[in-house]
Amino acid sequence: MANSLSISFANDMQELTHVLQVVNVFLEPRALSSRIVYAVNLILEEILMNIIKYGYDDEESHEIEVQIEVEQEEVALTVIDDGKEFNPLTIPGPARSKSAMDRLEEGLGLQFVRHMRNAMEYRREEDKNILTIWIFL
Repeated sequence: MANSLSISFANDMQELTHVLQVVNVFLEPRALSSRIVYAVNLILEEILMNIIKYGYDDEESHEIEVQIEVEQEEVALTVIDDGKEFNPLTIPGPARSKSAMDRLEEGLGLQFVRHMRNAMEYRREEDKNILTIWIFL
């Protein structure tokens, strides 16, 4: 059984559901804890929705790639897109004094990602955002 998955899809919200289904089919036989599977799904959904919603200034179709590697001690998620340069590591957390709805607009979803991951790395290469997130088992 291969321990890696690579899937590409168009920057379309309707594609997102299919991608998450493929990811879950890939994860199922690996006997990961429900906490890890939940973290993978939440992280991917948040990152991919942000790319689809905010990453592009045009209405053209763009390819987004998701790579997942399951190792003995970690799951590594890599997302590659050709959208606007965006480093989520530079975004400050939302102010706790604001309402939950205001915080959602200010990046509360990214805070969930930060909370659920163990490590995160961003780089920009050849006009592409490359974000890798590790979740330790």
